[in-house]
This record gives sequence, structure tokens and C-alpha cells, in this order.
Amino acid sequence: MPVHPQVAQYLEEIAKIDLPPFDEMTPEFMRSTLTPSPDPHIPSSTIENRSIPVNGTEIPIRLYTPPEAQIKKNEVLPALVFFHGGGWVIGTLDAYDGVCQDLAGTASCKVISVDYRMAPEFPYPVPFEDSYLATEWISAHASELGIDRQQIAIGGDSAGGNLATAVALKARQSESLNLVYQLLVYPVTNYRFDTESYQRFGSNYFLTKRAMEWFWEQYLPDESAGREIYASPLRCKNLTGMPDALVITAGYDPLYSEVVQYMDLLRKSDVNVEHLNYEDMIHGFFRRSDLYDRAYEAVQAAGKKLKQIYARI
Repeated sequence: MPVHPQVAQYLEEIAKIDLPPFDEMTPEFMRSTLTPSPDPHIPSSTIENRSIPVNGTEIPIRLYTPPEAQIKKNEVLPALVFFHGGGWVIGTLDAYDGVCQDLAGTASCKVISVDYRMAPEFPYPVPFEDSYLATEWISAHASELGIDRQQIAIGGDSAGGNLATAVALKARQSESLNLVYQLLVYPVTNYRFDTESYQRFGSNYFLTKRAMEWFWEQYLPDESAGREIYASPLRCKNLTGMPDALVITAGYDPLYSEVVQYMDLLRKSDVNVEHLNYEDMIHGFFRRSDLYDRAYEAVQAAGKKLKQIYARI
């Protein structure tokens, strides 16, 4: 299947932009190029910014409450803890504001977006540790946040999907942190660049092989860290006890092969996995409902699945 016409148009437009090679880019320059969030389709009734204690400092979180028509007064809601993408380097809460509101509105849950500290200023394992400790804090303060600590799902896209996966891995060892589901949107799962999808889609489809090499260079303090399971979850040989998952992929994504390998590993560990592949889309499409009709379609599918999961608990 060829790329969607909306994708083809976008690729033509960005091909005209004169950008320096990744070897010459700085994190500051990359952050300046990040596109703002599209407006939400389902605006949240309230949006609250807070700071929480993590790793001897404080990091921001943002809480989204679905529209008032969907909830009862003082109702305790299920929650999705969400980690934004951006290669562990360039994402922000603001850039994901619209998609978080739409997830909250579609799933009828609270979404808590976590602004973990980023590389290269804070390389691995700091973003992972921030994400895990923030999830623990959210669970411990569930009553204060108006959420049900027995109905906490976790999710993210790309690098955020990597962090969500790593948090779920470590949470298996916790007696107090109970994660009920994973929403993984084209998650980074392995520090390798030799898969079939890297070979086929590693250039000319927005996210490139060189871009991923650059992001990993910023994230890892040294190459040996890429072999650790909390950096490369695909290297964990036993995923027994992981929460069930919805995994969303894009057909023209250099990460596609490693995500499929990770899903296979989950299934071999008796984890129930539902896979939605948007075969004519590219990496990064999920949050760009301003460009792609299929983006909001995917967000709706994710939200509806979460709503089904919460209803069963």
C-alpha cells in the first residue's frame, strides 16, 4: 500500500525545508522545530498543572479531566499515565496537549501527562527513573488526584512508549503499583538499527535511521547502557506478568520491525496483545490530527479500548 495522500503531501512539504544534517544539530535547535499541539476534538473539563517530588527534585505533570457530561460529580475515575515522545530529547507537555485531552474524552478517564527530565542534560536512566517514580507517586496519591489506584493504565508514543514499557517492566517487582493496561504507540524497544523496517524506511519517511541514531546518542551515557532492559525492553527475555496491551504502529516506520518483535515476545510470555497497524502512515502520526485524518481515528480507537478495559475491572 502506498503512503496516504495526506502523508505524501506532508513529506513533499518537509523535503523542501533546508535543515542541517543531524550530525550538526543541537538539542536546542531540535526543540525549536517541535510543532505545537493541534486543538483537541474533545476539550477537557479541567486541566491542572502540578509539580511532584521525584529523584530529589520536582517535575511537572498535567492532569486532564474528561468533559463534565461524561462523569458524575466527585466521581473517582480510572487514569492513564502518559509519557510524551520526542526521542527523549524534544517532547513537551504542550506538544501533546490536544492528544491527551482527546484520550481523556474518548476513554472517560483522567490522563496524567508526565514531563520527565530529558537528555542530553539528563541521560538514561534519569528519564526512566523519573517516569517510574512519577507513576509510583501518582498511584500513592490516587485519592488526592481523584483516581482509582486499581485502574491505572500506562502509555506513551515513541520514546514515551519506550518509557511506558520500561515502567511496566519494573512495576512487576512492586507490591504497591498495579498497572492494568499498556497503550504503546510505535514504542522504541531496542538499541539496534539493522531491522528490515530500518532498511526499508530508514530514509525519506520523516523519522530516519540517522535521526534515531542521533536520539540514542543523546539518551545513552555510553553504548553499553543500550543493552539494559530498561533502555531496550526487547532484550528482556521473559515478559511474564506484564499488563495486556494495545500496540499501535505505522506501516512506514523504521521502528515497525522491532515493535512487532516486541509484540511477539509479549505473546510468548502469555500477555494479551491487540495490534492496530495504520499501514499507510508514518512515525509520529498519532498526535498530528491537524495533518492526518487517521490520527484522530487512532486516538479514538485507543480511547475506546481503554474504556472497555476500565469497564471490565
